[in-house]
Amino acid sequence: MRKDSWVYAATALVLVSVCAQGQQRDVGLAKPFRNRGSQPTSQAQAPAPTFTFGTIDYPDGPETVAQAINKKGEIVGSWGPDINNYAQGLPAYGFSLKGSAFKQIVYPSAPITVPYGVNYYGEIVGYYSADIQDLSGHGFTLVGSTFTTVDYPGAQYTALVAINKSAQILTLTAFSGVTYSQSYLLESGTFSALILYPGSAGTIANGIDDAGEIVGTYTNDGITWHGFTLVGSTFTNVDYPGATDTYLTSINNVGQIVGGWDNGGVDKYGNPLTHGFLLQSGTFTSFDSPYAGVNSTYAFGINDKGVIVGQTIDANDFFLGFEASAK
Repeated sequence: MRKDSWVYAATALVLVSVCAQGQQRDVGLAKPFRNRGSQPTSQAQAPAPTFTFGTIDYPDGPETVAQAINKKGEIVGSWGPDINNYAQGLPAYGFSLKGSAFKQIVYPSAPITVPYGVNYYGEIVGYYSADIQDLSGHGFTLVGSTFTTVDYPGAQYTALVAINKSAQILTLTAFSGVTYSQSYLLESGTFSALILYPGSAGTIANGIDDAGEIVGTYTNDGITWHGFTLVGSTFTNVDYPGATDTYLTSINNVGQIVGGWDNGGVDKYGNPLTHGFLLQSGTFTSFDSPYAGVNSTYAFGINDKGVIVGQTIDANDFFLGFEASAK
């Protein structure tokens, strides 16, 4: 898994690397508000939460990734024979999960459908490709049973990666000849200016809450990655203490943020040896899946009840979805 495509008992660490960046870029967010989830706190630290894990495994699906979860507990994700390599010619299919009932999501006639986000109303966003032999692709929305294609003008690749209650949608694009993917906010049919962390070489926006706060990751050199929050037009750097790389992937409406961190190591397949984390009230809590043989744990989504979803990767490069609740 490339870093730019990202993601039991735990140790609580105080956030120590937060620095506000001035008003560098206005992306037209609807409701600027205070950054609740990533500010350091001087209060006494509460006991570190522990996590209860469950697996998410699409029936008869060789590999499963859980991407997002909404307040009602609906989960979306993807499954396929080799979910990490669908861009190299292997199919991938989407799903939604309500309770114990899976429903397949397949864009009509497309061999690749990957849902990335779901909002309170069950509106789903993602990516599909009609040709598994190239790197082109299109964003989609799914409302009820109706798919709508969404493409950024001139982009070779468009993916819709997150949606909030107001239907603000984070969009990830790629252009021929451009090194890094680019992120935009789509609202009422209009794309914002480029979301770019000040001075960075590349910025990927991954998650958005209902008030419009954005979380994501950026790089200055294409090697090391840092997390950020974006409130209104103010960026704030967020790094897991002591980590080489930090990825922020999702934020809920009470300010809890999830993501991943690593120290630069990779397994024999090139997957970063990543740990999940929960960030709340200025405190990081790292966690790893308790299942045998797991090398990496990626947290991709969190809902307002604090339920986290994501994926694990084992020593055989096998992907399995998980759901975790913190207590």
